[in-house]
Amino acid sequence: MSLFDRSRRGDAVPYAAVAVIALALSGCGSGKYPVHGTVTLEDGTPLTKGLLVFERVDGGPPITARGNVGPDGQFTISTEKPGDGVPPGRYKVLINPMDASDVPDELKTLPFDIKYTKFDTSGLEYTVQSGPNDFEIKLEKQKKRHH
Repeated sequence: MSLFDRSRRGDAVPYAAVAVIALALSGCGSGKYPVHGTVTLEDGTPLTKGLLVFERVDGGPPITARGNVGPDGQFTISTEKPGDGVPPGRYKVLINPMDASDVPDELKTLPFDIKYTKFDTSGLEYTVQSGPNDFEIKLEKQKKRHH
């Protein structure tokens, strides 16, 4: 091993330390942003309970985030722990009404259209961006089903 090889190997440690410090300072830590808002029905009254589920469909690996709807219709979405926020990207959204889970779909009476209970039919899509995200979600009433 030559003197040149030894000096190269010694330089690798400071470069590695600088890289680790740079990554830590660049904000790679959480990469999540606040997501909150209000869910209302067509007539403007707030949805008083439910669970919002966000599923990322674009902007990174699949991620699911969720948050409860409070009695005033307000929600905060979290990924891993309450209030931790959501990584940026485009998300499909569904709403679980949090009741009647043992009732067949065709017999459920919901304050909103049943289409909102599935990602494929809800039509709800939101893009989470860096910084605070405030979403106002307005839901249509249950459609009459003809048999």
